[in-house]
Amino acid sequence: MLHVDAASIVPSTRDLLQVLATKRRSMALVGVIGPEHPAEEAARLHDLNVSALAVAEPGAAMALAARATKTVPMLLLPAAGDRDAFLAARYYGADGVCVDASLPLDEWDKLARNARMTRMLPLALACDEASVEAAVKSAMVRSARRVVALADSSKLDEETLVRFAALRDVDTLITDAAPSPELAAALDAADVQIVIA
Repeated sequence: MLHVDAASIVPSTRDLLQVLATKRRSMALVGVIGPEHPAEEAARLHDLNVSALAVAEPGAAMALAARATKTVPMLLLPAAGDRDAFLAARYYGADGVCVDASLPLDEWDKLARNARMTRMLPLALACDEASVEAAVKSAMVRSARRVVALADSSKLDEETLVRFAALRDVDTLITDAAPSPELAAALDAADVQIVIA
């Protein structure tokens, strides 16, 4: 469970966190605001009782939509990749910002800290099935006391496009054959216990 000091975030960001935390069983309705007539569109969506508003890029349209409702949390949809992107999003009224869910854990955590430092809620953005799976596995690794990887030998020494944990995040590897000498050395350097079953 995510623990957030509610006193450290602005009210609209707290509202976005509440929307996301309380809408598990029912659907949170997030209205997307386009660049044309953003204030009118935000007001119309607010009247439809949307949970939050989202925009495709920080800028004047986002600022107008944020000012039009004042009480509806605002989310920036594209994944932000650095502190400048977070500052721009916050300047124009964002309460939450997306961070690419397929990033390595260290990078994701660094970007999430930057988002929180700018008083915004970082949200994992997964654009495809592999990113969704990686985001779920990353969250499991982050919250686990002990990480045990179970992989048959055909998976060893294979590279994939999505990474959800570093070797140092794994405590034990259970596999059906000994890993290659290079991988065995890397596992040993990361202090990973190898179990051949």
